[in-house]
Amino acid sequence: MALWSVAVLATAAAFVAHLALRFETVRLGYDVGHARRSQRGLVEQRRILSLEAATLRQAARVETVARGSLNMDVPDSTRVIPIQARDSVRTAGRIR
Repeated sequence: MALWSVAVLATAAAFVAHLALRFETVRLGYDVGHARRSQRGLVEQRRILSLEAATLRQAARVETVARGSLNMDVPDSTRVIPIQARDSVRTAGRIR
């Protein structure tokens, strides 16, 4: 009778362990699904933001904003001061 009780308890413990592992597997599957949905949303958001950044960097748009909002204009040739080539300029300190 004692041996039979031990066998029943061992079987019950194995069944409970199996159920616990099964429930954990299902829970992890739901977590993975949620993470993948979140990843897809973030990838889509990154694509949209990248497209928007490319649009904002267009030269025509930058010029429109500079002329309209900031009241900028193309400088006269007398206002442009040419600088020497970078190779001929000696720098102090660390050279890049």
